[in-house]
Amino acid sequence: MTLLGKCLTALILILSVMFAALALVATASHKNWRDVVLKGVNGQPGLKDQIEAISRDNQQLRDQRDRTKNALAREQVARKTALAALQTQLDRLQEELGRSGAEVEGLRTQVTELTTSDLNKTKQLETLTGENARLRTSIREEQAARDTLFTTTLELTDQMNVLRGFKQRLEQRNKQLMAQATRFEEVIAARGIDINEPLDGAPPERNGNILQIDRPSHLVLISIGSDEGLRAGHFLEVTRKGRYVGKLKVRNTEPDRSVAEILKDYSEGILQEGDRVDTTLD
Repeated sequence: MTLLGKCLTALILILSVMFAALALVATASHKNWRDVVLKGVNGQPGLKDQIEAISRDNQQLRDQRDRTKNALAREQVARKTALAALQTQLDRLQEELGRSGAEVEGLRTQVTELTTSDLNKTKQLETLTGENARLRTSIREEQAARDTLFTTTLELTDQMNVLRGFKQRLEQRNKQLMAQATRFEEVIAARGIDINEPLDGAPPERNGNILQIDRPSHLVLISIGSDEGLRAGHFLEVTRKGRYVGKLKVRNTEPDRSVAEILKDYSEGILQEGDRVDTTLD
């Protein structure tokens, strides 16, 4: 054997060892990604379970946000209505207090005029004395009423101050909630989450029929589509007169029809046009 033959033999031997090592490394580093998605690794939940948990948490946060916003709106309306009623009552009491003060001043003027009138007339004096007593009684009643109104005004003022403080706290809380709601919307938009999609990705309960069968390509045309909530990847059960015939997997959808693949591993009969198809939770 020549030197060149020996060199080629050694080179082939070295390359064989290298390829064997690469094959062992590729085999050792192989990972079943379907198990990673569905079951998880190292005690961690699968990616599918993690996505579903995050979706449920997002939905709960959105529901809590909506309930908080509705409760806050109702409470604000109630507080505004109560404050307006108190303000109206305060204005009315202030007007009554002003009228009472004017009446008291008028009565005092009348008493002064009666006191300076003709003291020589006895009957008139008696009449004026009696009227003066009545006026004094009325004045005391008016003063008592005015004091009562003044006390009520002070109480209403205190209540109004308390309501103003409560209103300020509500406004601050409203700003905080609006900021949280804005943040939730930004997170949803950033993650591309569609709030109208079902949480578990399952198709809605729908049924239709097989319209056309392309046996060489193992494809069928069915009578339900995206308008009924059907999406690519959904599975369909095929039955005929209540008997299970086979299973389909949706490949493409249109508004009123879809194209699905016949899954031969699940076939228990020959599919025919007119067979019933139902959505499944697989």
